[in-house]
Formats: sequence, structure tokens, C-alpha cells
Amino acid sequence: MLTLLLAYLFFIPFFFYTIVANISYWLRIRQKRKLGVNKNANEVVIVVLGDLGHSPRITYHAKSFIKLGYVVNICGYVESQVPYFLYDENVSINEIKVIKNTHRLPYIVFAANKVVQQVFELFKVLSGVIDDNTRYVLIQNPPSLPVLAVLAFLKMTICPNVKIIIDWHNLNFTILNLRFHNLKHPIVRLMKNYERILSKKYADLNFTVTEAMRDYLIKEFHLDSNKVITVYDRPSNKFEPLMDEEEFDEIIASNPAIFEDFAYNKETDKILITSTSFSADEDFSILVEALKKLDDTLGDMKGSFRILMIVTGKGPLKLDFLKEVKEFNWKRVRVTDVWLTDDEYPKILRIADLGISLHYSSSGLDLPMKIVDLFGSGVPVVSMGYHVISELVTEGKNGLLLKDNHSGQELADTIYHALYEDKHLLGTLRSGARKESERGWDDEWDEKLANLLKL
Repeated sequence: MLTLLLAYLFFIPFFFYTIVANISYWLRIRQKRKLGVNKNANEVVIVVLGDLGHSPRITYHAKSFIKLGYVVNICGYVESQVPYFLYDENVSINEIKVIKNTHRLPYIVFAANKVVQQVFELFKVLSGVIDDNTRYVLIQNPPSLPVLAVLAFLKMTICPNVKIIIDWHNLNFTILNLRFHNLKHPIVRLMKNYERILSKKYADLNFTVTEAMRDYLIKEFHLDSNKVITVYDRPSNKFEPLMDEEEFDEIIASNPAIFEDFAYNKETDKILITSTSFSADEDFSILVEALKKLDDTLGDMKGSFRILMIVTGKGPLKLDFLKEVKEFNWKRVRVTDVWLTDDEYPKILRIADLGISLHYSSSGLDLPMKIVDLFGSGVPVVSMGYHVISELVTEGKNGLLLKDNHSGQELADTIYHALYEDKHLLGTLRSGARKESERGWDDEWDEKLANLLKL
């Protein structure tokens, strides 16, 4: 701690000296670019402070810009395999260094240190990729700290002609509030004002994932309604419904790590799947509780009915979940934790009977991308119920919604009813999910944005 403090005491004067020394240079560059607007600018810079391999919406944006003829500079963490379509002659992948809490600093200290380091990292990366040919810079929010501030500074100085687009997946301050549980906490309020002020002043366009979020930004952040467009998450073309029984058998046979020990039987077994980031806005305790109740219920039934619960993903709360699963003596339910590659994931989704979504939204304004993936695969969902979920899930048509998001019993009853009690319900839900799969990402993006952003 003392070493870190001393480092910052020496660093701060150096930082301000560097800024002052470069102001005249930045002003000259700004004046030159302000006078010489490049009408043929054909580049877009896309930035996410997250792993590119697990940022589907952002990479889908990149793919859509490529279709319009843009040269794409995409910037983010490279912690896993990036989608194949980013290996394109018109795409440049620019890695942003991941900053981890290797010294186990207290949260506030680490957060402050991380932001300072990211400011310099982003200056280095963005000043290298934004040039006279850059028309748009698109960033994901959350997280927008400090990338939005860095972009605002660059726009005020050396990049006056660049248009900033914010892709609102959620609200940063509500994510932060998962730690503080107090919307009036000074740090939470500071984050809210940061988002509100900078987005209003510097964002030229805003994309939202729901109409409810669009309404919120217009009413609460006072954004110009003409600059806010709802672009729903839709599945990419790698997600598609199961074709036939032959494909089903092929997927089972080609994934022995999941199915070999289970000895899957079509007549008696059902497959559930949930994909997660194991974060604080998902309650896995009720899933474990529900699975325990289903285990007891199936044990009391005549026959050898079983459930295979496939859980895929990684995140900070994963070990807690696995510990709770390991402590129970399962008889009729098998919980399998697997890491699926970008190619494997869509295939496993296709063969599921039901998907489970535990996402309840920190803001109440966003929608889980994983449900979109399920629908793209023709798989219905059992989801937490909250107001905005109705923009994606229609009760009884493509999914089922919980009334009490904290009740493992209700989740168990809902799953049991769909799989075993109502003979027609699951077929109805599957038909609804298949209908959702008919409208993909390209349909949504082309309809809402292609004419607006075309070269």
C-alpha cells in the first residue's frame, strides 16, 4: 500500500507535466482536423472493456459495419478465442491490457488504481487507431468508466470530427449498486452523474437494448430522442433450431464429456441448460433449491425419469455454485458444469428441452442475451419475471415467467409442469421459440441502422 501511494505521489506531477507539454500539440492537431473534414472517412473504432470472445453484441456490430464497407478497428480484452468473422482483411484487433487485482488491494483502492491505469492504456490504444479516416467510435456501456471520459477528452482535443456512439447494454451505476445496495451512496451517485452528463454532452448516437431503456435515457438523462434508437439483441446465424433426430443423435455422440457417464435415454431424460457469467445479478441459490426439489419429485414418480442440467460459463461466483452442488446427494438430477467453445455452444443449445435464465437485471431495463441465443436455437425459456422481460418473453408462447424470483419451489414447479404435466405446453413453447428464431441480428440491424450509418 505504502509503495503504491509513494508511486502515485511521484506520478501525479509527471502526469500533469505531460498533459501541459502536449496541449499545444493537441490544439494544432485539432485545428487542422477541424478545418479538414474527411468526407470519405470509412473507419469505425469499436471499444469494449471486456473480453472480445464473450462480447457477442459488440462483435455483431463489427460484423454489420464490415457489411457496409467499413474498415473496423476493434479494441478489447483478448482472453479467449475471438469470433471467426473478426479474422477479416478489413478488421484490426487491438488488445487492451487486462488489469487484475494481483496484490489483493481493498476494492476502493484497486478500483481507483485500475481506472488510472486504464486511462493511460486507453489513451495509448485509441490515439493510435483513431485518425482522419475514423467516422465513428462505438463503445459499450457498461463499462463506460473511463473509456467515455477518455473519448470525450479526445473529441475535445485531437479528434473533433469523430462521432461517438454509446451502445447501452445496461446502466453502469446500477451495476455498481450491486456492491453498495444504496442508490444514494456518493460513489453510486457520482457514477450516475458521470454517465448522464457525458452521454448527454458527447454522444452523437445511442443504441439501447430495450424500449424501456430508451424511455429512461430520454426522461432521466435528458438525451435527445432523435439520437436514441432501440436495437434489440437478436441471434446471429450460427444459432438455428435442431433440424432432425439424426442431428440430435450426432450432437449427443460428439460430446462424450457431457453425455457419456449420463447414458442419455430419449424416453426418460430431459435436458435443461443455463448459460451464465456467475455474477451478482443472477441468483443461483434458487436454481440449486429448485433442482433439489425436482430430484425428490422425480424420485417419487414411477419410472426412471431424469434431468440433465447443463451449466456453462465462468465468473466470480462459480466456485460457490459448484460447492453447493457437490454437497447434495443427487439421485435423479445430474448437474454438469462444462466450458463450451464458440462452435460447441450453439450445438448444445439446440438439443435442450428448456433453457433457464436467472438474470433479473440490476436496472430493470435490460434483457439477457442468453435468452436470445436460446430462441435462436428454437429452445423456450423459464425466466425470472420483471417488467421489461415482456419485450422478449411472452408468457405461455415462447417461455414461462416466475412471479416470485426468490422461490426455488416456484421454479421447480414451473419446470415440472412444462416437462411432465402439460403434454401440449412444451410443444407450444417450442413453436413460439422457433418463430423468434426467424428474425436474426442482420434483420434488426439492417432495418434500424443500415441507412443511417451507410457510407
